[in-house]
Amino acid sequence: MAQRFPITLTQLVYFAECAKTLNMTAASAELHVAQSAVSTAITQLERSLGASLFIRQHSKGLILTPAGETLLRDAHRLFGSLHSTIDTIRADQNHVQGAITIACFTTLAPFVLPRLLSELRDAHPELEVTVREGDHAECLAALRDGSAELAVTYDLPSGDGIENTRVAEFRPYVILARSHPLASRERLALAELADEPFVLLDLPSSTDYFVRILTEAGITPNLRYRSRSYETVRSMVAMGLGFSILNQRPRTAQTYAGAETVAVEISDDAPGLTLEVSSLAQVRRTSRGRAVEQAIRTLFTPA
Repeated sequence: MAQRFPITLTQLVYFAECAKTLNMTAASAELHVAQSAVSTAITQLERSLGASLFIRQHSKGLILTPAGETLLRDAHRLFGSLHSTIDTIRADQNHVQGAITIACFTTLAPFVLPRLLSELRDAHPELEVTVREGDHAECLAALRDGSAELAVTYDLPSGDGIENTRVAEFRPYVILARSHPLASRERLALAELADEPFVLLDLPSSTDYFVRILTEAGITPNLRYRSRSYETVRSMVAMGLGFSILNQRPRTAQTYAGAETVAVEISDDAPGLTLEVSSLAQVRRTSRGRAVEQAIRTLFTPA
């Protein structure tokens, strides 16, 4: 007897888009179909499953129910398996095409994304890449809700169900104003800055990392200023408002404020951050995902 299913792939696609946007109007625009078609598909899906997938809030959008969260998780596994099957059947695996969304940690984005997108444009001109930037938690959320296939982030806590591939490691360094008395040094101990104001790059997960570097060196941070912006931190330091600790190194010493900074190595045994490419452990990477990962590896392979 032929297998029959009470739901269709189209209904699942419409449902997944609604779950991503939590708004049927936005979902219909993204899908390029009428809102009535999306609404009808969701209603039929709920009727077939015998469960409500969304709580409708008048003028406020949608909220996923527990049943909806379960279906979304399994739908993304199904989509991942289907993409993988299609990729396998296609004979020419070097001909990568189609669309992929990647999430990128916000402070990594200016250092990684321009070069990555340029590399992918040259190597796979028919690959369409969409990028979502966010902090570490937002990148992981994009993986879990299926809005991104890959995340480019640091080796910060990720929880269960996430598969991480290490790509490169970045040692922390001290950033000082060009006019700072220690700016001419090649290396320094963090204890030499113990009494100076600290400018913190204040992002979830990253905050704990930077503070831990100081506390493990026996220093209670004199936290004077904080910002979620990498460039704002650099500009504050350049204007003599304190020192900071960073991992990525721009090619220029000049800041948006016009003043310059200096990078000084840390003599303490301070932990570095590892750049990782992450994905859901239970979803096989598509040929597009593998192409993106290979391009990232190429960027960080010594010439």
